[in-house]
Amino acid sequence: MRKSIFGIAAIALCGWSGTALADEGGDWSLHGFGDVSVKNDYITPRGLVVTSKGTTVQVLDGLVFVSPGGIAITAGTWTDLNPGYGDGNITAVNEFDFFVGVSGNVAPRLEAGVQYVQFVSGQPSVAFHDERNIEFSLKYHDGAKDSPVSIKPYAKFFWAVDGDSTVVLGKKGGTFDIELGAEPTYAGEGFKLSAPTWITVGPKTYWGAKDNGLAVEGQNFGVVSTGLKASTPLSFIKGGAGASVYAQAQYYHLINDNLVIAQALLNGGTSSRDKLVVAVGLNFGF
Repeated sequence: MRKSIFGIAAIALCGWSGTALADEGGDWSLHGFGDVSVKNDYITPRGLVVTSKGTTVQVLDGLVFVSPGGIAITAGTWTDLNPGYGDGNITAVNEFDFFVGVSGNVAPRLEAGVQYVQFVSGQPSVAFHDERNIEFSLKYHDGAKDSPVSIKPYAKFFWAVDGDSTVVLGKKGGTFDIELGAEPTYAGEGFKLSAPTWITVGPKTYWGAKDNGLAVEGQNFGVVSTGLKASTPLSFIKGGAGASVYAQAQYYHLINDNLVIAQALLNGGTSSRDKLVVAVGLNFGF
């Protein structure tokens, strides 16, 4: 349920952009990417605290087909594993999602994308029915070619088409939220520092449906998050493949009252507005 940092964003995890993947004037090219991370908690980009007991292991993988003109078609899967699970989880496989999308530059430095993603519960009959979503994105690739500093502002329109609510208490399908953010980055020699930061906004019913007796009116804001990520490449990997290791700390403040209520429902009554997710991981690509 819940994960929207897929596909096009995953390409960035490997240090590539959609247009950079294409050979100038060449043929179609094929690339792959993957990311494996270990976290203390699973919190979605929209601020839903899914698990807070047991370790969270998240695995992302996919392929990218790039046209000579720089159009990237991305497809892949994402899995959340919850060893040492508790509360409502009945298996260690918490969630499995799949996605397909397309992206490309619509202006110099401005990338647009659209992606279909389906969230599939790993907890049969007790968690949620499949959630079908479409996400539209705009990303601005700022910074001079030789500059180590960039801001990378972006906007995402997340349309929850149908299925259960992506935030538990919200309207089931036919609703949306908007993520506004940036990823300020400093690329040094042999390392990279970034600060992923965003806020989500949308209709109040996205987080709390009027016909849900557990929901309150809530707010038009969902969550605000900021963090720090440090990564370094594995220099011993040669050839066309590459990999890097990273450590990250991401802070979340749950603005919306319904996110706090949903957290308590999923996590044995825990109802903190402030959460810190610590992660270590490996990403790779070819």
